[in-house]
Amino acid sequence: MSPIFSIVLCTYNAETYLDECIQSLLNQSLQDFELIIVDDGSSDGTLAYLERIRDHRVKLIRLDRNRGLIYARSKGFEVASGRYIALMDADDIAAPQRLAAQLLAMEQKGLDVCGSFHTTLDSSTGKRRARKGHSSDSDIRALLTIYSPLCNPSTSLSASIIRTTGYNTEYPHAEDYGLWCDIAAKGGKFHNIPEQLLTYRLHPSQISKVKQETARKSFSQIQARYVTQLTGLNYIPHAMGFSQRMHLAPKFMRVLNRQLKGISFSANYEIYAEFQFRRNGWLTLPTRLERAIAALWFTLHGAVRLGVN
Repeated sequence: MSPIFSIVLCTYNAETYLDECIQSLLNQSLQDFELIIVDDGSSDGTLAYLERIRDHRVKLIRLDRNRGLIYARSKGFEVASGRYIALMDADDIAAPQRLAAQLLAMEQKGLDVCGSFHTTLDSSTGKRRARKGHSSDSDIRALLTIYSPLCNPSTSLSASIIRTTGYNTEYPHAEDYGLWCDIAAKGGKFHNIPEQLLTYRLHPSQISKVKQETARKSFSQIQARYVTQLTGLNYIPHAMGFSQRMHLAPKFMRVLNRQLKGISFSANYEIYAEFQFRRNGWLTLPTRLERAIAALWFTLHGAVRLGVN
């Protein structure tokens, strides 16, 4: 019989933190899962550690060389047999109730993607910080126009949505953002559980400068495509002068709030802020006031079908 969850965990030279990660998964309060571990050509002690695990729920896939996270994850998706697929990174820690909470939310709300709030753990200082975000489907899909409001390794997805959508490798180092935008553009339903169900470990340099530049380029391309799919407009929120902003920002906000009912004040506030210049000295207060008034207006009138000029 197929399990409820397939957890897909990819490893690459992850020996330092791997035991804590895997134990947090094996000790979940919901035990109906398979743990698919894809080792992406590790050259440290990772593979030796994995081969010592004796648990019938663990399936180990060994790649002969390093192929990258998205390739490895896709290999895990191919063999996953669960109704839902949970993502996890090899240096993070899952709260014991993570799978149980996500199963409840996904079943009750009919979700395609379910993430959660998280705690960051600075690996150099040991400092922890609770991170909150936005929970509702409307807020998440709206905020995807400016950034990803999902913590990737906290997410669980419907297996069917992965099989019909999947990763687009045309945009390297931003594939997760691309996946969320593709699902959202097709009307997929999102939610973030407002509990810290994952501890996300921070490292001094988690992505190289070369990869950062490639990721920024990919992000911009995905963002422009998603905004057009969602709103039909050919511009994205970006800093602009007052007169241009007064022409373009309200149009964008009207269309967005018409397409996605129930966007919160805080989400509208964040999105409108992208149209403004920051750190304006003495203009900071009027800039924030303009932002707050605009966010309040579109939040209050978002449910009304407004015409777009």
